[in-house]
Amino acid sequence: MASIFIQIPSYRDFELPLTVSDCIRKASGKNQLHFGIHNCVSFPEEVTLSDNTETFAKISCATSIAPENIGLQQARYIANEFYDGEDYYLQIDSHMRFVENWDTILVEGILRYQEMGLPKPLITQYPPTYGYDDDLKEREIAVTDFYQCGIWFGENIRQFEDTLIPSQTAMVMSDNCGFISSVSGGSIFTLGGFAKIKPNRKIAFWGEEPLIAARAFTHGFDLVMPFAYTVFHLYHSQQPFEKVRRHHVWQDHGEIWTKMDTESKEEYRKIFENREVGEFALGTERTLDEYEEFSGLDFRNRKIVGTFQNRRIKG
Repeated sequence: MASIFIQIPSYRDFELPLTVSDCIRKASGKNQLHFGIHNCVSFPEEVTLSDNTETFAKISCATSIAPENIGLQQARYIANEFYDGEDYYLQIDSHMRFVENWDTILVEGILRYQEMGLPKPLITQYPPTYGYDDDLKEREIAVTDFYQCGIWFGENIRQFEDTLIPSQTAMVMSDNCGFISSVSGGSIFTLGGFAKIKPNRKIAFWGEEPLIAARAFTHGFDLVMPFAYTVFHLYHSQQPFEKVRRHHVWQDHGEIWTKMDTESKEEYRKIFENREVGEFALGTERTLDEYEEFSGLDFRNRKIVGTFQNRRIKG
């Protein structure tokens, strides 16, 4: 039996207990699950987790009362601290659903990539969606044909020039093409050693994904796409609260958020402009130059130099 650590940050999200319950219910039972959760609420008991009766699942949860610990990477940092040596690491959001036996599918994906010669694969891509109908009933998820989806940076080039934060758009690729240029923060599965790359607590929200990607890559992880769907995500898409069932920090704490967001973007800019290596910055197993060549992002000159690539893994 292998073990999987599941890192979840949550901010006033009423989907959180459903996410955890579905994750446990759809698991194979062949792997030990350990949830590390940070649950930020506006008052005690606003969002509570259901009782877990499965012996293969353990839930560790820290609760904060907003505006304490409202930054996304601060929340991920707190959740990450519950890691206890598990074999594998799953990073998700608090509004997710799962396919049957998601855990065995993901572990098999890691082993398959390792057989191809990648010792530290990190599986990621933007998941398909689930949602609620107009009667607020959860729609049945239809698992359709699987497509590997890469990440395209070309939707808002000016944003990268101004902030060094690229826009990230999912783009369907051909089957088994392998590598992906960045990550989806709400769907990462990799080896347990990923927990050592502790989330940068200064990053409030924007820039989380490209920073995770660059940090993982420079710590020796190979960014790759999955071989099958395992998770589904509830996207906001300007839907009403009744359909997304979660709040946003910047709406609840606008003045505090504005200051946090400014400091966060400065931290992000500093890491990439100074090519900073350290505990909460880049790693030493690869250079940022190598990540730039891999991803097509030129942080020195604020240019997107690569195009959407279809790069297969040889093995």
